Amino acid sequence: MRPIIDRRQLMLLSAALAGTSALGWSAAARAQAAKLVVNTYGGRWEKFWRADLLPPFTKASGIEPTLDVGLGKNFIANLRAAGVEKPPYSVLMINENIASMVRAEGFFEPIPLAKVPNLTNVYPNLRNTGDNGVRAIISTIGIGYRKDMVKKPPTSWTDLWTNPEFKGKIGLYQIGNTAAMLFLLMTARIFGGSELAIDRAFAEIKKLLPFQQADWSGTLATLMSRGDVNVAVIDFPEVVALRKKGLPVEMVVPKEGVVAFEQSFNILKHAPVKEAAYKYLDYILDPKVQELMAREFFTSPSNQRSTVAADLAADIPVHGKLMSSIVQFDWPKVNPQVPEITERWNREMK
Repeated sequence: MRPIIDRRQLMLLSAALAGTSALGWSAAARAQAAKLVVNTYGGRWEKFWRADLLPPFTKASGIEPTLDVGLGKNFIANLRAAGVEKPPYSVLMINENIASMVRAEGFFEPIPLAKVPNLTNVYPNLRNTGDNGVRAIISTIGIGYRKDMVKKPPTSWTDLWTNPEFKGKIGLYQIGNTAAMLFLLMTARIFGGSELAIDRAFAEIKKLLPFQQADWSGTLATLMSRGDVNVAVIDFPEVVALRKKGLPVEMVVPKEGVVAFEQSFNILKHAPVKEAAYKYLDYILDPKVQELMAREFFTSPSNQRSTVAADLAADIPVHGKLMSSIVQFDWPKVNPQVPEITERWNREMK
């Protein structure tokens, strides 16, 4: 991974953060803050956190976090094993659909604007009700297609059903991937008027058979690169990666809107170092930090004051006013149905 923060950027970030993160920090407070545990995923995520994201935060705040690297299921297992009263984290990053389940168990609490001022500038549709969690890292999912294999480019989700060029050449995720659930819910909303119209969604998606199913984005990208599929429901950063390899692919923001992998950041109700957690979350939401993550991961900045540079605009089609096109679902109502949906998908989508 290329380093994306040079000396000048480090100085700018440090200066921007100094005003909020170094106010009145005593030696005792700094010692306590050094015990802040923050989580991230492995591979490219871990490298970015260690090399590029955390050093400017530590320089500006005096807080040196301990990094916990793993998968979402590991973080949730750690949280539940410790219990609500003694969580191992003060702030937790996790997919919003999973966060909603833990939120219902009483682990999280509302984020105070006075402590996390950058929250004020987050797009409204990315702030949870009562600010109990905020979606801070957004990887949008829409339609990707092979320009050399498709004569009529898609403009709508419904084109997957109506364009005969796509029959037998569609790529979807397996139901174990959140993106498959998002696609199912989007289908339910389009054809049934609500994400809870699950039966209608199944009936419509079965009409797309036969289609290829992939466990994760890399597998779906391979199917596109081989020409096994000419259109796919795929996260846009993966399309960017294919394009940079020279593959003639394009991404489409469907007229009904996009869905997204949303990394939700949450403050633990009984956080061991809550003040440090506030500062870390405020840093994550900083417009410049959001821009740096966009350049590294091609994510859509969640802060309205962030800008997407001209050289990135084609690679991050959902930004600015288009952030309102990100469709949100009622996860507390959907989650109880997930086990049944998963079993049914595995049984019927063959």
